[in-house]
Amino acid sequence: MMSVWAWAMGSLVLLVGGCAILPKWFERNLRSARDDHSRRPALWERFYSVDWGATTTNNYGFAPARGDHPERFQHQMYRELFERLKAKRPLEGRLKVLEVSCGRGGGLMAFVGEGSEGFDVTGLDVAPSAVAFCRRTHGETDNRRFVEGSALALPFADATFDVLLNVEASNDYGDRERFFREVARVLKPDGIFLYADSFRSAHVERVHRQLSESGFAAEFDDITRNVLEACRLDTPRRRTVLRRHAPLAGRLLLRRQLGNYAGLTGSRKYRAFAEGRRSYLMSVAIPG
Repeated sequence: MMSVWAWAMGSLVLLVGGCAILPKWFERNLRSARDDHSRRPALWERFYSVDWGATTTNNYGFAPARGDHPERFQHQMYRELFERLKAKRPLEGRLKVLEVSCGRGGGLMAFVGEGSEGFDVTGLDVAPSAVAFCRRTHGETDNRRFVEGSALALPFADATFDVLLNVEASNDYGDRERFFREVARVLKPDGIFLYADSFRSAHVERVHRQLSESGFAAEFDDITRNVLEACRLDTPRRRTVLRRHAPLAGRLLLRRQLGNYAGLTGSRKYRAFAEGRRSYLMSVAIPG
């Protein structure tokens, strides 16, 4: 799983040499890196190469959240998806589950922790450093593996998976419709696509249409208020993560930008959610 602020730290690690004395040049390059989707895999690789400590999730989170785990709001996002899965089909047999853009794997592990031990799970990420972290931290077994690959060319045969997860990552791909077509290809005919991401509110109908044109019948929940509350409650922890683990140059040059991409209280992204200019959707989509 990936947050929409991650490109900033990836860009920083990629571009920081010599930039401290040229802040305007640096910001132009940062915007260019953000907008050039062909550079995203390299940015993600650098982002996940940073030591983020025990943090294993990056999504904005969902409130209210169960438990007292430091990342409970992020885990709750996956629990909400799991509840929607349970409402759609019985959890019988060994369901094959794929998460596209699994990041450091904490969300996928939270999802699996809610469900049947019969799950056969695969986490896929474009960043080798993220895949390596998942293998070290979560381990691999006969029914759990982590692989490197692109969301736009999933390295799996047609009709392989019963469930596909994608959380807060599709804005990074550059071609959302192609991704949706890949999802439709690797899902079984009775499979379920569990999808969550944020969009400019003016673009929500476009996302609905893209899913439909990719062959999905989809139900949408607007969870913006839940996400906004999670951002508010989780801001102190996020500030601590950035202070302890973000490279010093990033904290000096990109303090405001990092706060925005982390959804900290008062940031531009936080205000966009609060003022209705940005919406966060959770969807259950079924091929057909």
